[in-house]
Amino acid sequence: MKIDISKIDEGRFAIREEINQEYVKQLAQSFVEDGQWNPIIVRPKPNGRYELIAGHYRLQASKEAGFKEIEATVRDLADEEADILSLKTNLLRLEMTAREQGKVLSKMMERYGWSQRELGKRLNVDPSWIGRRIRVALELHELVAKALDEGKISMDIASIISSVVISQQPELLKIIIERGITQSPDASKIKQQFLNDTIFTIGYQGRGIEDFVSVLKSNQIELIVDARYSSESQYKPEFSGDILKRELERNNIKYEHLPELGIPYMIQNPYKEGAFSYQCLKQWYTWHINNETKFDEFVEHIKKTGKVALMCMERYAKPMRDQSYACHRDILADLILEHKSSDPLLGFEKRIDL
Repeated sequence: MKIDISKIDEGRFAIREEINQEYVKQLAQSFVEDGQWNPIIVRPKPNGRYELIAGHYRLQASKEAGFKEIEATVRDLADEEADILSLKTNLLRLEMTAREQGKVLSKMMERYGWSQRELGKRLNVDPSWIGRRIRVALELHELVAKALDEGKISMDIASIISSVVISQQPELLKIIIERGITQSPDASKIKQQFLNDTIFTIGYQGRGIEDFVSVLKSNQIELIVDARYSSESQYKPEFSGDILKRELERNNIKYEHLPELGIPYMIQNPYKEGAFSYQCLKQWYTWHINNETKFDEFVEHIKKTGKVALMCMERYAKPMRDQSYACHRDILADLILEHKSSDPLLGFEKRIDL
């Protein structure tokens, strides 16, 4: 049946921040030349007016074409039925952007107290589909939202960026766009490197193996870099390289021994006995790292591997309590923080001593 366009009100969940005017004009021209192919869907209101359920762009195109009436299907629906039908008929059409979809889905869940799973069943979509759209609707920085709306990034890429705190999203967006990242797995790897901005250090002195592993797991450490000159431990054999490697890998933590990061005994022993200062040790060790190791490759490696902890024997990285000297991992951690690279993803910004 035909309905007077002036009697049709916008639907409750028609959230549109920007109308695609070009599409409206194209559709209006089609209506003038070929007529309206599909009726819109409305429901009657008590005051003799109608509420639009589906067909926002068709309604706008009819107005653009100068029509006074529009072909419509009138259905007498309760609120819940109307809302679900509106979502089902509009969500996958041009009529809503992904962010607009997310806002509608969020409002629906709030109105009816539905979970993502329950709403997914009603719409016959996966709950994760709903979750991604809600995130990009509610958790995106305006610059990321704009990039999504302009087609510079996909819905999946926007969803990955949305999992980062809002203040960091523009920087991650810039990296993704500059590198031409379009695939979700690649974007996820970039995000992992981007978020991996903290270098951890840990010592095992005074700790049992269970406590040691527990601390690593509670901090979500993914790789232990053994920075000892020798991986053998005479007094705590459970922390010798081969045994420690098995225990760590049993707990899904990788282990690597890099003896070139350690200090030879001929330097280590006199330092611990106070024969020369921390400053002298630092000067020698800095020279050693910069000239006798592939430090750039090392930093890139740990950045791409995940959360990393530098390990040595000393309980504390710095002098503390009954430990009178600093461990060389204190210097190593600072060198990693000071490391400069042309790639913004290859730097660390923070340090935590466990």
